[in-house]
Amino acid sequence: MFIIASTMQKNFHNHATLEMLKNIPDMTWNPSIPQRFTGMSEESLKRMLIPYPKYSHIKKTNLIGNAPESFNWQHEAPECMVVRDQGQCGSCWAFSAVGSFSDNRCINKVDERHVMYSEQFMVSCDQNNHGCESAQLSLDQQFLQKTGVPTNKCVSYKSGTTGQAGKCPTTCDDKTPIVLYKSTGFEDICTSEESIKVGLQRGTVQAGFTVYTDFMYYTGGIYQHKTGDIIGHHAVIIVGYGEQNGVKFWNIRNSFNTYWGEYGYFRMVRGTNDCDIEDQCYLTSVE
Repeated sequence: MFIIASTMQKNFHNHATLEMLKNIPDMTWNPSIPQRFTGMSEESLKRMLIPYPKYSHIKKTNLIGNAPESFNWQHEAPECMVVRDQGQCGSCWAFSAVGSFSDNRCINKVDERHVMYSEQFMVSCDQNNHGCESAQLSLDQQFLQKTGVPTNKCVSYKSGTTGQAGKCPTTCDDKTPIVLYKSTGFEDICTSEESIKVGLQRGTVQAGFTVYTDFMYYTGGIYQHKTGDIIGHHAVIIVGYGEQNGVKFWNIRNSFNTYWGEYGYFRMVRGTNDCDIEDQCYLTSVE
């Protein structure tokens, strides 16, 4: 008699949780099972997140200035906004850092046109962080400033398929020399809602937040945590802010491809530090 062990993994999403979310009154967002996660197991989904990172000891900067009531780089500089896909690797930290760096070089006309820079180089070469496993956002900002990254054309993204950080490359994919591009600095501007708004006038902002079960049912609207346990941490890019029907929100770009959320973006309630979104955020300087 043979006993066959099942290797089937349970899907993360279930209809009982979905129905519970749909019955919560006064919801500002639409719960459903996102196409991006259809049939995905809990293990696979959590692999896209990182453990809750330790907070850095970098002194926060309180930015003071004038900021309009609403603002969105999707409208102000759409040519600079590109949604990426991190795949099956917890590399959100690199995608948010490098993505904001790329945004801000485009927004501030450092590059003549939008250039995608290499998340893979950071994932493979930043020895202070841990590839697809975990990272600290301030350390990836330090890597951008001290080491820099090449273009994505030079070192393309592979970890989303392999699930591994891979070796730090010494040449471009085509064996030509690597040219590195650096930031000129960074500031943690998460001292207040107003400070973040002022910072956004200069460029997009990398931010981290706590992920609860219900976030993985988000398909549109203004997300605010309603129910469920913590399943990890995630890093994203704040690109703007606004208000709808009396609910203030941040406009945020994710790294789950364009067929997730609102064409790759989502909105999160603003001014209440929902899911710790206003705890740690970095404005990357470029010249």
